[in-house]
Amino acid sequence: MRSLLTPTVTCFRKYAVFSGRAAPSEFWYFFLFFFLAYGVVIAVDLVLVPPVVTLSELPGGHFLPLSYAQDEIGIPVLLYRPVMALPTAAVTARRLHDIGKSGWWGWLWVLPLPVVGWVVLIPWLVRASEEGPNAYGDPPRSHRQ
Repeated sequence: MRSLLTPTVTCFRKYAVFSGRAAPSEFWYFFLFFFLAYGVVIAVDLVLVPPVVTLSELPGGHFLPLSYAQDEIGIPVLLYRPVMALPTAAVTARRLHDIGKSGWWGWLWVLPLPVVGWVVLIPWLVRASEEGPNAYGDPPRSHRQ
């Protein structure tokens, strides 16, 4: 089993690389890291940092899932999502390429509404990789024989 560190480092090395393909393990280990790190950032934010923004008061703030759990946030939480947006979008696009879909489908993370698009996107992201090369390139190394 691959460690959590290897796919996470790979995703950060490919911070803004939207071309190519990502194996399911690369994608899901990166997302595990994303959520674990987000939990740490939220804990630090709650304990050590004074709130600077009330999420529910922002335009569309009621669409943000975090606003229901922690409405007032500080700088760490405020900065985490924008910093992680690009590598998250990139690995999502590469994962979609791995199953033969356009990376543009990754917009379903946020459009038309957060959570609504996930119903379509998540089943695609758990699919097995396409065998052999596809329109987006050769399969990731972990799938080559």
